[in-house]
Amino acid sequence: MIPYIRRKSILELLHDKDIIYLEEIVEHVGVSLATVRRDLRALEEESKIDILKGGAARIRKNVAERSLSEKVDLNKDEKELIGGYAATLVKDGEFIFIGPGTTEHWIIKHLEGKDVTVVTNGAYHIDELRRYNINTIMLGGEVKNSIAVIFGPSTLHQIKDMSFDVCFIGASGYTTNQGPSTSDISVAEINKVAIQNCKKVYIILDTTKLGKTSRFNFANSPDIDYKVITTINAVKVYQEDKRFIIVE
Repeated sequence: MIPYIRRKSILELLHDKDIIYLEEIVEHVGVSLATVRRDLRALEEESKIDILKGGAARIRKNVAERSLSEKVDLNKDEKELIGGYAATLVKDGEFIFIGPGTTEHWIIKHLEGKDVTVVTNGAYHIDELRRYNINTIMLGGEVKNSIAVIFGPSTLHQIKDMSFDVCFIGASGYTTNQGPSTSDISVAEINKVAIQNCKKVYIILDTTKLGKTSRFNFANSPDIDYKVITTINAVKVYQEDKRFIIVE
């Protein structure tokens, strides 16, 4: 892999998580630790990342975040498969929660023509829900512009009084031991309440999120019953996990 492509791959990985350790980058890119260190130094010199003590790195805060429209198209083929399958699990008359993430966004168009009501705290979903004429309840509250998420006490108050037939919630990372996690505490809080108030819970994620952890777990209790929807690109350990639904 040429250096430009390799560094582009490292940046994409760093955009998905707030902080990532060098060993994870080595595994992701498939090169030596020494090569990763050289790439990170080059990216730091370009003011794109910060190298942290303890063998970690993160995107430099003064660098513009990847736009949500760009994030929606990351791993587009997998997200399209996941979204299409997830929509088949929804029946007419159901009251469903869709999380604010970009993988969840791919479910919406497949709900066209179904008699359902979608509840969401994803401000980015509004235009798509309107485009496909889907009955929608948009939760109110503060708006975190960087990720187009609606959050806060009023958001939690509203969702606590709701009971969902199905929930579809994305994640920044997933491991067998810790379950799904997200980089934003406000997203985690709302996810927890939605899961508590839902009959059927589905965690949806493309395979780049597998084996990674983010800051805040939101469904790691053994009492929480959920399924994970991902694609055939998942490694064998996940394909054999009874919690997983593998989409081809």
